[in-house]
Amino acid sequence: MGLWYLDYHGDAWESICNVLLGTKFGADYQPIGDKGGDLGLDGLNLRAGTAYQAYGQELDNKDPVSGVRKKIGTDLKKLQLNEGGIAAILGDKKIRNWALLLNKEIPHNDLHRYAKQKETEVKSWGLSIIDPDFQVSIQTPSFLETEWLEYRKRRDDKVEIAVDDQPVPALVILRQNQNFKAVYDKFRIITDNDEEAEQLAYAELRNFIENSIQLSEMQRRQPDFFSEIEEIRSDIENDAEQGSIVVGSWDSFSNIKTTLEYRLNAVVGSRLGTKTLSRIRKYTIADWLVRCPLRFKRKRTLQ
Repeated sequence: MGLWYLDYHGDAWESICNVLLGTKFGADYQPIGDKGGDLGLDGLNLRAGTAYQAYGQELDNKDPVSGVRKKIGTDLKKLQLNEGGIAAILGDKKIRNWALLLNKEIPHNDLHRYAKQKETEVKSWGLSIIDPDFQVSIQTPSFLETEWLEYRKRRDDKVEIAVDDQPVPALVILRQNQNFKAVYDKFRIITDNDEEAEQLAYAELRNFIENSIQLSEMQRRQPDFFSEIEEIRSDIENDAEQGSIVVGSWDSFSNIKTTLEYRLNAVVGSRLGTKTLSRIRKYTIADWLVRCPLRFKRKRTLQ
């Protein structure tokens, strides 16, 4: 297994903590995030009265002690600044423990003393959301290691996420769709045959629409796996942008399509069920055609 937590830092650590805390506490765990404003909380176990905040330090952090101290002080202050908003989430509950989840071992034991100092300070604020027995703790990755092992087992098994085909409009209707027009314009540069370009565009838009919820379901059920797929998609998109001056031809189109398929198969193919892999491959290629920055140039003819 190695030091599994070293693969996660920044937002990736926050995401995996939410997944593992959900595994650990089930329905008692409630992710918070910062979509409605940064409350200084990544999640809550309401039953236990515990607030969790993830801190995924980067590997090249030169002063981890200072980084952890700053994180504790800054985010605990947010409890005071956002008392009303947090109270609305807590209802009649109070926070008994505020736990910082580190993606590495504690860099110095002085941080425990600092946590106790901040604990006393928070109690002195007299906040309505804070329990009289309030505590501040720092947790290392071992706190979530059992849940990681369970998560890894699920991840390493073949992932098959069943979704229903989404209805596809008839060609006569789809012709008015902006995505269809974008794909048609690309194929129209590759081929001089209007009918052929239209049929190719329709086939890709079918893939785009029918499989449109596959990735969103992957994100919901397997967020770590989804991140790997998104990284592949991003890399291919960058390659397409760098190749935006290529001549519009079947060779250039096929090469990029083949590269994308190869990358998907190489990175996630062995862990995805056949149907799910097929859907993701079809959708990813169609999605690339819809929104990629690649603008084929017409092949120049010799004078």
